Amino acid sequence: MHDVSLRGLAIGAAIIFAGIVASLAVARLLVRPVEIKPPQRATLQTAPRQDLAAFLREKNARLQRRGPIEGDPKHVHIPIDEAMRRLSRQ
Repeated sequence: MHDVSLRGLAIGAAIIFAGIVASLAVARLLVRPVEIKPPQRATLQTAPRQDLAAFLREKNARLQRRGPIEGDPKHVHIPIDEAMRRLSRQ
């Protein structure tokens, strides 16, 4: 006769194993994996003054133009001078 029941020991081990598997499954459902992206490398400008000048020309041209506002078909943008005159009349 054995002092320890092999059947009881096997059942106990199976219950512990099932509990571990169940808790890992629940944890997997509750915790989403996080995607870690590598940092992007900065690119140096080869002509920063020319880039700035082109950027400012583009923005100033937009201030002087008339046209539709993207995503808002009911409104248009007007030249800055006209907008300032209209505001000063109010």
